Amino acid sequence: MAAVAIAGVAIAGATGATAEAAADPPTTVAAQQMPGDSTPILNTARQYANDLRGLSRAQAEQAFLAGMIRHHAAAISMAKLELARGANPEAKALAQQIISGQSQEITEMTNWLRDWYRLTPAQAQAREPATMRKLATEMAAGMTNMTTQLAAVPAGPASDKAFLAAMIPHHEMAIVVSRPMTTQAEHPALHTLAGQIITTQSAQVRKMSTWLRNSYGVTTAVRP
Repeated sequence: MAAVAIAGVAIAGATGATAEAAADPPTTVAAQQMPGDSTPILNTARQYANDLRGLSRAQAEQAFLAGMIRHHAAAISMAKLELARGANPEAKALAQQIISGQSQEITEMTNWLRDWYRLTPAQAQAREPATMRKLATEMAAGMTNMTTQLAAVPAGPASDKAFLAAMIPHHEMAIVVSRPMTTQAEHPALHTLAGQIITTQSAQVRKMSTWLRNSYGVTTAVRP
């Protein structure tokens, strides 16, 4: 039976949720959320967040908006795979929420870049310091790899499990990068959005971790 590793979890191509849960031993997922035990992509997100704190408010806003637009687009791609290939109604409903909510946020952030700075997302990204562009490229490559691995998982319950396992660290990246903007943002609307991203995606991480534990016997380490 083929297996694909996503977010540190081997996802087997089982044909049913009950059989899959019985066949797979308890696994620890999202260990990157535990201090000192981070995956490379989350460490990269932390470095990027630290660099945001060193920019001027305007520079930080431009970099954050460009990066979060790209991050949201990757989440939407993963969620669309779940809608097309998943079997669990709850996971598919969450995927639809991600698509709807983050599509709206992409529109808002794109408009803010245009209205506040007369920039497109690509132009804002090009203005980042070289070290931050390198980190952003590394994060983008990691997100592309998540999507590619998710697409390789067989449709059905295995796809549900893989989607949840991959979306947890993906959300954690957004949470980490959004934290500096709760103090660094110059525009109140962006300050509010950063807080909403943290609140919404933290709640979704807890929900996905519960589903992984209850349906698949996967133990997750969730940030409080």
